[in-house]
Amino acid sequence: MVDALRRACGFLSPSGSVVDVHPTAALARLEVGELIIGPIDAGDAPLRHEAATAAISAAVAEGFVHVEQVSEFDFYTYGDSAEELAEYIEENWREARIGQAAVSRAREAMRAAPGVKPRVLERVRITVFRPA
Repeated sequence: MVDALRRACGFLSPSGSVVDVHPTAALARLEVGELIIGPIDAGDAPLRHEAATAAISAAVAEGFVHVEQVSEFDFYTYGDSAEELAEYIEENWREARIGQAAVSRAREAMRAAPGVKPRVLERVRITVFRPA
């Protein structure tokens, strides 16, 4: 990723910025309302996300970029049902899965709170940096 950042900076005008957005290494979790159902089986995602953060640090250490701003925020992915959300995660998140036991717990929680939809919470980091 350091090479990609170097190339991206090469395309910028002198006043340009690069914005990187990626999940943090924190495990994503399944929720229904305020109830935490449990973590998502994320496979190697935390390692990949931490590597992306490390690449930005490496680019700064190499001196070809400097960070202007870093912020973290919660990002939610909602589904109409626990099954739909599990299917979406399986189809769109590399190795990540919501296990059948978690789907069952979410379904039960939804029955206890009509109208509340299941969601997956990810912690996401956004970094704005400029060529040095």
